Amino acid sequence: MGVTLDSAWAGQSFAPPTPLDIATIESAIAAQLRAQVSAIEIAQFPDKAAAYRLTHRIGAALVAWHSATYGTLDDTAAVVQTRLLKFRVTLLVRDLGWSFGGDPSGPNPGAYALLEAIRAALTGLRIPGCRKMYPLREQFLGRDPQGGVWTWKTTYALETMALEASTQDNFPLFIKGTALEEGGQTVTAAAQAVYTFNAQDLIQLPAGNVTSLVVTPAGGGNPYLAGTDYTLDAVNGVITRVAGGAIAAGAAVNVAYTYADTVTAVAGGSSSPTAPTN
Repeated sequence: MGVTLDSAWAGQSFAPPTPLDIATIESAIAAQLRAQVSAIEIAQFPDKAAAYRLTHRIGAALVAWHSATYGTLDDTAAVVQTRLLKFRVTLLVRDLGWSFGGDPSGPNPGAYALLEAIRAALTGLRIPGCRKMYPLREQFLGRDPQGGVWTWKTTYALETMALEASTQDNFPLFIKGTALEEGGQTVTAAAQAVYTFNAQDLIQLPAGNVTSLVVTPAGGGNPYLAGTDYTLDAVNGVITRVAGGAIAAGAAVNVAYTYADTVTAVAGGSSSPTAPTN
Protein backbone atom coordinates (compact mmCIF):
# COMPACT_ATOMS: atom_id res chain seq x y z
CA MET A 1 0.00 0.00 0.00
CA GLY A 2 1.35 3.41 -0.93
CA VAL A 3 1.92 6.27 1.50
CA THR A 4 0.37 9.69 0.88
CA LEU A 5 2.21 12.69 2.25
CA ASP A 6 0.44 15.83 3.45
CA SER A 7 2.61 17.85 1.11
CA ALA A 8 5.28 17.22 -1.48
CA TRP A 9 8.68 16.42 0.04
CA ALA A 10 11.21 18.99 -1.08
CA GLY A 11 14.18 16.78 -0.23
CA GLN A 12 17.18 17.58 1.91
CA SER A 13 20.56 18.84 0.79
CA PHE A 14 23.78 17.82 2.48
CA ALA A 15 26.44 20.44 3.09
CA PRO A 16 29.71 18.59 3.81
CA PRO A 17 31.77 19.95 6.71
CA THR A 18 34.86 19.77 4.52
CA PRO A 19 35.50 19.06 0.82
CA LEU A 20 37.00 15.72 1.85
CA ASP A 21 33.91 14.06 3.28
CA ILE A 22 32.90 10.57 2.10
CA ALA A 23 29.92 11.69 0.03
CA THR A 24 31.93 14.25 -1.94
CA ILE A 25 34.70 11.77 -2.79
CA GLU A 26 32.17 9.06 -3.68
CA SER A 27 30.39 11.49 -6.02
CA ALA A 28 33.70 12.38 -7.69
CA ILE A 29 34.43 8.68 -8.31
CA ALA A 30 30.98 8.16 -9.85
CA ALA A 31 31.41 11.24 -12.05
CA GLN A 32 34.77 9.93 -13.30
CA LEU A 33 33.23 6.58 -14.22
CA ARG A 34 30.31 8.22 -16.02
CA ALA A 35 32.77 10.25 -18.07
CA GLN A 36 35.04 7.31 -18.93
CA VAL A 37 32.78 4.21 -18.98
CA SER A 38 29.65 5.11 -20.91
CA ALA A 39 28.54 1.62 -21.96
CA ILE A 40 26.90 0.82 -18.62
CA GLU A 41 24.92 2.54 -15.89
CA ILE A 42 26.88 4.19 -13.05
CA ALA A 43 25.16 4.63 -9.69
CA GLN A 44 26.03 5.44 -6.07
CA PHE A 45 24.52 2.53 -4.17
CA PRO A 46 25.64 1.82 -0.56
CA ASP A 47 23.39 -1.23 -0.10
CA LYS A 48 24.14 -4.83 -1.08
CA ALA A 49 24.55 -5.29 -4.80
CA ALA A 50 21.91 -8.03 -4.80
CA ALA A 51 19.33 -5.45 -3.73
CA TYR A 52 19.98 -3.27 -6.78
CA ARG A 53 17.32 -3.36 -9.49
CA LEU A 54 19.28 -3.64 -12.70
CA THR A 55 17.40 -2.12 -15.63
CA HIS A 56 20.26 -1.34 -18.02
CA ARG A 57 20.56 -3.68 -21.02
CA ILE A 58 24.27 -4.39 -20.44
CA GLY A 59 25.01 -3.77 -16.77
CA ALA A 60 25.90 -1.32 -14.04
CA ALA A 61 28.77 -0.23 -11.81
CA LEU A 62 27.75 0.55 -8.24
CA VAL A 63 29.98 2.94 -6.28
CA ALA A 64 29.98 2.81 -2.47
CA TRP A 65 32.27 3.75 0.39
CA HIS A 66 33.74 0.62 1.97
CA SER A 67 35.90 1.55 4.98
CA ALA A 68 38.55 3.87 6.38
CA THR A 69 41.66 3.33 8.46
CA TYR A 70 43.65 5.97 10.30
CA GLY A 71 47.38 6.38 10.83
CA THR A 72 49.27 7.26 13.97
CA LEU A 73 48.96 10.75 15.41
CA ASP A 74 51.41 13.32 14.10
CA ASP A 75 53.37 15.13 16.81
CA THR A 76 51.35 18.36 16.84
CA ALA A 77 49.10 20.09 19.32
CA ALA A 78 46.10 19.26 17.10
CA VAL A 79 44.86 15.81 16.11
CA VAL A 80 46.38 15.15 12.66
CA GLN A 81 46.30 11.69 11.06
CA THR A 82 46.52 10.10 7.65
CA ARG A 83 43.17 8.71 6.51
CA LEU A 84 43.05 5.79 4.06
CA LEU A 85 39.63 5.63 2.40
CA LYS A 86 38.50 2.53 0.51
CA PHE A 87 35.69 2.53 -2.04
CA ARG A 88 34.01 -0.45 -3.63
CA VAL A 89 32.88 -0.55 -7.24
CA THR A 90 30.60 -3.54 -7.87
CA LEU A 91 30.17 -4.51 -11.51
CA LEU A 92 26.90 -6.17 -12.55
CA VAL A 93 26.93 -7.61 -16.07
CA ARG A 94 23.83 -9.04 -17.74
CA ASP A 95 25.65 -10.34 -20.81
CA LEU A 96 29.28 -11.46 -20.68
CA GLY A 97 29.67 -10.28 -24.27
CA TRP A 98 30.24 -13.70 -25.72
CA SER A 99 28.83 -17.18 -25.42
CA PHE A 100 30.76 -19.87 -23.54
CA GLY A 101 33.68 -20.94 -25.71
CA GLY A 102 32.96 -18.16 -28.23
CA ASP A 103 34.86 -15.10 -29.39
CA PRO A 104 35.66 -12.72 -26.45
CA SER A 105 34.95 -9.74 -28.71
CA GLY A 106 31.21 -10.39 -28.79
CA PRO A 107 28.41 -7.93 -29.60
CA ASN A 108 28.41 -6.29 -26.13
CA PRO A 109 31.29 -5.14 -23.91
CA GLY A 110 32.50 -8.15 -21.99
CA ALA A 111 32.95 -8.21 -18.21
CA TYR A 112 36.72 -8.31 -18.52
CA ALA A 113 36.71 -5.28 -20.83
CA LEU A 114 34.48 -3.37 -18.38
CA LEU A 115 36.72 -4.28 -15.44
CA GLU A 116 39.72 -2.96 -17.34
CA ALA A 117 37.82 0.22 -18.29
CA ILE A 118 36.94 0.85 -14.64
CA ARG A 119 40.53 0.25 -13.55
CA ALA A 120 41.87 2.62 -16.22
CA ALA A 121 39.34 5.31 -15.22
CA LEU A 122 40.09 5.19 -11.49
CA THR A 123 43.79 4.36 -11.30
CA GLY A 124 45.62 7.64 -10.77
CA LEU A 125 42.42 9.66 -10.25
CA ARG A 126 43.41 12.77 -8.29
CA ILE A 127 40.67 14.31 -6.16
CA PRO A 128 41.62 17.70 -4.64
CA GLY A 129 42.98 17.20 -1.14
CA CYS A 130 43.78 13.52 -1.73
CA ARG A 131 46.62 11.48 -3.13
CA LYS A 132 46.08 9.53 -6.34
CA MET A 133 43.62 6.63 -6.23
CA TYR A 134 44.91 3.10 -6.77
CA PRO A 135 43.36 -0.41 -7.01
CA LEU A 136 43.53 -2.92 -4.17
CA ARG A 137 41.52 -5.94 -5.29
CA GLU A 138 39.28 -7.40 -7.99
CA GLN A 139 37.15 -10.47 -7.29
CA PHE A 140 34.38 -12.49 -8.96
CA LEU A 141 31.43 -12.86 -6.56
CA GLY A 142 29.22 -15.17 -8.57
CA ARG A 143 26.09 -15.42 -10.64
CA ASP A 144 22.59 -14.71 -9.40
CA PRO A 145 20.24 -17.71 -8.87
CA GLN A 146 18.26 -16.85 -11.98
CA GLY A 147 21.45 -16.88 -14.03
CA GLY A 148 20.94 -13.46 -15.55
CA VAL A 149 23.63 -11.32 -13.86
CA TRP A 150 27.31 -11.89 -13.15
CA THR A 151 28.87 -9.85 -10.33
CA TRP A 152 32.45 -8.67 -9.71
CA LYS A 153 33.72 -6.66 -6.74
CA THR A 154 36.61 -4.19 -7.07
CA THR A 155 38.17 -2.11 -4.32
CA TYR A 156 40.09 1.15 -4.71
CA ALA A 157 41.85 3.35 -2.15
CA LEU A 158 43.12 6.88 -1.73
CA GLU A 159 44.81 8.72 1.11
CA THR A 160 43.97 12.08 2.64
CA MET A 161 44.33 13.74 6.05
CA ALA A 162 42.01 13.71 9.07
CA LEU A 163 42.11 16.84 11.21
CA GLU A 164 40.27 17.82 14.35
CA ALA A 165 37.68 20.58 14.00
CA SER A 166 39.13 24.06 14.33
CA THR A 167 38.12 26.06 17.40
CA GLN A 168 38.22 29.75 18.12
CA ASP A 169 41.39 30.53 20.07
CA ASN A 170 40.90 32.88 22.97
CA PHE A 171 43.92 35.02 22.20
CA PRO A 172 43.98 38.81 22.70
CA LEU A 173 43.63 40.84 19.54
CA PHE A 174 46.83 42.11 17.96
CA ILE A 175 47.16 45.82 18.64
CA LYS A 176 50.80 46.72 18.23
CA GLY A 177 54.00 44.86 17.42
CA THR A 178 57.60 46.00 17.52
CA ALA A 179 60.50 44.43 15.62
CA LEU A 180 64.03 45.21 16.81
CA GLU A 181 67.11 45.13 14.63
CA GLU A 182 69.76 42.83 16.04
CA GLY A 183 73.41 42.20 15.30
CA GLY A 184 74.64 45.80 15.33
CA GLN A 185 73.90 46.50 11.67
CA THR A 186 72.17 49.85 12.23
CA VAL A 187 73.62 51.01 15.54
CA THR A 188 73.69 54.80 16.01
CA ALA A 189 75.32 56.73 18.88
CA ALA A 190 73.11 59.36 20.47
CA ALA A 191 74.77 62.56 21.65
CA GLN A 192 75.10 62.83 25.42
CA ALA A 193 72.31 64.95 26.86
CA VAL A 194 70.83 65.92 30.22
CA TYR A 195 67.50 64.33 31.19
CA THR A 196 65.41 64.76 34.34
CA PHE A 197 63.42 62.02 36.08
CA ASN A 198 59.71 62.87 36.13
CA ALA A 199 57.25 62.44 39.02
CA GLN A 200 56.98 58.72 38.21
CA ASP A 201 60.81 58.35 38.43
CA LEU A 202 61.01 57.75 34.65
CA ILE A 203 63.02 59.14 31.75
CA GLN A 204 61.64 58.48 28.27
CA LEU A 205 64.42 58.48 25.69
CA PRO A 206 63.59 59.58 22.13
CA ALA A 207 64.58 56.16 20.71
CA GLY A 208 64.01 52.50 21.53
CA ASN A 209 66.16 49.39 21.03
CA VAL A 210 68.74 50.97 23.35
CA THR A 211 72.21 49.56 23.98
CA SER A 212 75.39 50.73 25.73
CA LEU A 213 73.55 53.03 28.15
CA VAL A 214 75.69 55.18 30.47
CA VAL A 215 74.05 57.36 33.18
CA THR A 216 76.20 59.82 35.13
CA PRO A 217 75.51 62.75 37.48
CA ALA A 218 74.68 66.00 35.68
CA GLY A 219 77.58 67.77 37.40
CA GLY A 220 80.05 65.00 36.58
CA GLY A 221 81.23 61.98 38.50
CA ASN A 222 81.24 58.22 38.40
CA PRO A 223 78.52 56.42 36.38
CA TYR A 224 75.46 55.17 38.20
CA LEU A 225 75.04 51.41 38.44
CA ALA A 226 72.43 49.61 36.36
CA GLY A 227 70.15 47.49 38.53
CA THR A 228 71.24 49.33 41.68
CA ASP A 229 70.58 52.95 40.83
CA TYR A 230 68.36 52.57 37.77
CA THR A 231 66.83 50.01 35.42
CA LEU A 232 66.42 50.16 31.65
CA ASP A 233 63.55 49.05 29.41
CA ALA A 234 65.80 48.69 26.36
CA VAL A 235 62.97 47.93 23.92
CA ASN A 236 60.99 51.09 24.68
CA GLY A 237 63.92 53.30 25.78
CA VAL A 238 62.66 53.96 29.35
CA ILE A 239 65.02 54.55 32.31
CA THR A 240 63.51 53.99 35.78
CA ARG A 241 65.08 55.33 39.00
CA VAL A 242 65.54 52.70 41.72
CA ALA A 243 64.30 53.94 45.09
CA GLY A 244 67.09 53.67 47.65
CA GLY A 245 69.79 54.00 45.00
CA ALA A 246 72.26 56.86 44.53
CA ILE A 247 69.96 58.91 42.24
CA ALA A 248 67.77 61.41 44.05
CA ALA A 249 64.09 61.79 43.16
CA GLY A 250 63.60 64.30 40.33
CA ALA A 251 67.37 64.43 39.67
CA ALA A 252 68.90 65.55 36.38
CA VAL A 253 71.42 63.11 34.88
CA ASN A 254 73.67 62.88 31.85
CA VAL A 255 72.63 60.06 29.51
CA ALA A 256 74.65 58.60 26.66
CA TYR A 257 73.56 55.54 24.66
CA THR A 258 73.41 53.82 21.30
CA TYR A 259 70.30 52.52 19.57
CA ALA A 260 69.32 50.47 16.52
CA ASP A 261 66.35 50.49 14.14
CA THR A 262 62.89 49.73 15.49
CA VAL A 263 59.92 48.92 13.25
CA THR A 264 56.40 49.13 14.67
CA ALA A 265 53.28 47.52 13.17
CA VAL A 266 49.92 48.84 14.35
CA ALA A 267 46.65 46.91 13.95
CA GLY A 268 44.36 48.65 11.50
CA GLY A 269 47.24 50.69 10.11
CA SER A 270 48.19 54.28 10.87
CA SER A 271 49.73 57.20 9.10
CA SER A 272 53.02 55.29 9.24
CA PRO A 273 52.44 51.81 10.67
CA THR A 274 55.90 50.49 9.78
CA ALA A 275 58.06 53.58 10.11
CA PRO A 276 61.55 52.79 11.45
CA THR A 277 62.91 54.77 14.37
CA ASN A 278 66.38 56.05 13.56
